[in-house]
Amino acid sequence: MAADRGRHAGRRRLAAGAGRGPVIAPDEGFQDDEIAQFPEGVNLARLLPPVSRRPFVVGIDGRSGAGKTTLTDQLASVLQRSHDVVVFRLEDLYPGWGGLADGMAEYRTRVLEPLRRGEDAHWTAWDWLTSEPGTPRLTRTAEIVLVEGVGACHREARDLLDTSVWVELPTSQRKQRALARDGATYEQHWDEWAAQEEDYLAEDPVWEAADIIHPGPTPPAPATQERDGS
Repeated sequence: MAADRGRHAGRRRLAAGAGRGPVIAPDEGFQDDEIAQFPEGVNLARLLPPVSRRPFVVGIDGRSGAGKTTLTDQLASVLQRSHDVVVFRLEDLYPGWGGLADGMAEYRTRVLEPLRRGEDAHWTAWDWLTSEPGTPRLTRTAEIVLVEGVGACHREARDLLDTSVWVELPTSQRKQRALARDGATYEQHWDEWAAQEEDYLAEDPVWEAADIIHPGPTPPAPATQERDGS
């Protein structure tokens, strides 16, 4: 299955840019330090279609630890050079570790539907420390809205998105990245969350419908040690 998904990824990335000018012009210059700092963001920005309406909503989905947040943050930094951009993260909305399905439904009704009507989205964040609803939040109708998280491009949401992106990374790398980021708190919930992801994706293989499939971040190469010549 992974090999088949890899073959689809190449074709979809090419198809995503075919016949449509990207949101970032091909000849737009980037400083070397910008490319070094935001390599995935620059790459994805060049694949996006032009902004055709406000808000222009880009969904970035993928399994836990795949690199969605890293990619989204880099993309936002790149697009903010010439666009008004805000970011919405589904993890702020999920009602706890068992709340993937409920969070996905809430995301469509409380966030995407108002944005698609041209209205600011009013929603309530989940307080992960107290395990209860937290503070009211607002996601405004910026020129570009990036929505990221597991379920960002689910079946009932895709018709409200302008572009859908699936981020792919092998399971071993995903788990390593996720636990390095969130530590023991996440480790005890990894299996519970992964099972919800499996259920979601068994019913809705998002990568097959995504406009763009983007690889997760490449792990840094191990440092080489110089020989002392002795």
